[in-house]
Parts: sequence; C-alpha cells; structure tokens
Amino acid sequence: MRRVALAALCAASAAQAGVSVPPEARGNALFDQANAAYLSGETSRAVAGYEALLEEGLASPELETNLGAAYLRQGKRGLAALHLERALFLDPSDDDARADLLEVRRGNVDKLEGESEDGGAEALARALAPLPGPAAAVALVALWSLGWGLLGANVLRPRAALGTSAIACFLLAGAAALVTVGSTAAHRLTLRRAVVVAQAAPAREGPSDRAASHFEVHEGTALRIEDEDQGFRRVKLANGLTGWVPATAVEPVVPPGWSNQRRL
Repeated sequence: MRRVALAALCAASAAQAGVSVPPEARGNALFDQANAAYLSGETSRAVAGYEALLEEGLASPELETNLGAAYLRQGKRGLAALHLERALFLDPSDDDARADLLEVRRGNVDKLEGESEDGGAEALARALAPLPGPAAAVALVALWSLGWGLLGANVLRPRAALGTSAIACFLLAGAAALVTVGSTAAHRLTLRRAVVVAQAAPAREGPSDRAASHFEVHEGTALRIEDEDQGFRRVKLANGLTGWVPATAVEPVVPPGWSNQRRL
C-alpha cells in the first residue's frame, strides 16, 4: 500500500491511507495540506505543496515517497522514479518506496537486459547501504592504535594476555576496515546513480547535438553518470550501453548537498 504521510486528518482516514508523518514535517501546515490534497484527488496541488517543502530544504524519506507517489498518479514516471529513489537513499528500508518504484519500472519503455529490481550495482549498493561506515572508520583507528599500543607494551614487558589482546585488536581492526570500504563503495555507487526524467532523449556518441545517436533512453530508466561535458552527461545503462545525453534529461538521485543526508 502506498504510504501517504498525514497529520491533520482523522485516525480512520489515516489508517485507511497507511499514513506516517516525518518528524521534520509534523505540524507543518503546508505538508498537511499537500497530504489532504493527495487524498482528495487534487494531485497537482499535492505536488505543488511537496515541491514547496523541498525548496525549503526538507530532506525526508516520507516526503520523497509521497511526492513520488503523486507524480506516479500523474503519469510522470521519470519524476516518480527519481523521488522514490531519493526516498530509498534517505531510508534504504523504506518498503513503500521500493514497492512504488517497482511499479514504475514495470511500466518503463526501456526493458534492459541485465536490469532487475535488485540487480548488479544497485544490489551491491542496497546490500552495503546499512553498513555503519563512519562508526567503522572510528573503530578502525581506535582498534589499530590500541593494537600497536598493546604490542609495544608486550615487547617491553612480555605477557601472553597482552599479545593475545593485540592480535584481537588487529583482527577487529581488519573487520572494521572491510566495513568502512564496503560502506564507502556503496556510497560512491549511489552518488553516480541517476534517473531519466525526460520523456525520451537520444544517446549520442559525443557531447554534441551533432554527434550520431544509435538509441534513446526514456523516462524512469535508471543509469549511472560517468562524465559531464558541454551541457551533456555521459551515462551507462544496466545493459552496458553508453552515450551522451542532455544534462537536463537526467537527474542525479543524490542532489548537491545531500551526500551526507542518508540515515546511517
């Protein structure tokens, strides 16, 4: 069931809609009005309200899920996919956003060989997303330093307990290093992920309108941004195809300033 966050309506309507309210927006009149508009079928007004909240700088998985659902109701599959992807960036455990995103993908024009809901790089990013990278990095430094300290103490005054503790610290530091690397890799993959928001865009051999085009990408298709030049972005699809598309045709899942917004 699609989640529609709601604070001001009665409990019965809330339960029927499958509601939840992000802490940042609780009590926000504009947010409540947008939710009420969505439930009453005034989708355009709901979208306008949600977008206004985004312009205020609110980063909330509930808001992104609701906006994605509203765009999906309007038939704007590219924008729907973009905001549902952003909801999952902020909260990888958001099953409502994941279910709506799957619905969007089922209607995509581009049916890419090798593409699946949790395939390839996306599966890796999703699997590694919950890893506590920052905490693991701190633990790595602490354990590595402690291990060398214990090893030095063992050299000065040999004791079996000191040597064993030093080895344990180094082993734990190794595990923390793996977690840190995995979390960093997932974050980098996500930062390069993008969605086609234009209805269709030719993928060209170079960053120019004059360059030859051998295929098109369509709204809602997920891809990776490989490079940018002269108002074009070089993108790579799940099936390995690459090409240059107008920068306005694709939007990064993680907008500027959001790189540290994910809930870790």
